[in-house]
Amino acid sequence: MLGFHEWQWRQKLTVSVMTPEGMKTGSSVVSVNVYATPSWWGLGDFKGAGGGSLSGESVTVDLGNGRYLFALLKDYSYETARETFIPNGEQPRTKAEATAAYDRLERMRGSRDLQREYYPLLVTFDDIHNPTSLRRVDPGDLTASFGPDYRLNAITLSITDEPVTEGRVETVLEWLAAIGRERPTLIPNTPLLRENATDPDIQYLTPGAFSTELYK
Repeated sequence: MLGFHEWQWRQKLTVSVMTPEGMKTGSSVVSVNVYATPSWWGLGDFKGAGGGSLSGESVTVDLGNGRYLFALLKDYSYETARETFIPNGEQPRTKAEATAAYDRLERMRGSRDLQREYYPLLVTFDDIHNPTSLRRVDPGDLTASFGPDYRLNAITLSITDEPVTEGRVETVLEWLAAIGRERPTLIPNTPLLRENATDPDIQYLTPGAFSTELYK
């Protein structure tokens, strides 16, 4: 009534990969919360601020032979759903239009293929037991990470009533929570300045990119 708004929905990310043994898929359902505040609420630049949060875990795709592909929570948010399900010509430009768009998303159910520009960060581990063996995966060239005849088939996003996924990533990465207690990043001794990193997305990657629920 006073201009505060809140929206909630669950979104499911599904990753399918063609392998020498056939199609392999993995998925994860996360919970999304989006909020907006009235223009009189807050201080300075934060007056009328809005935002959102995402709770859950990354997608884990078991490719067989001890190899896994992870679609992380990094570069993945409530905005992924807005960009995917709201057509370009209907993207909100005002607070009123944003309210209408999120009203629409909260009621919506369905699936869409993600465009490449909205893919989350994809990674793997050369040794699943060693967090420092973390490597970026090029979605257009899975062969470089996994060998011949591996190809990303699709990444799809759904707005769903399915329950939030729990514990899948921690089952595979048994060391994840412990590493987070030991150091801030999976790869130790990162450069002090981000500008000195060769691949900052990987070098500064935290356990939270795999799950927001590790310490709850």
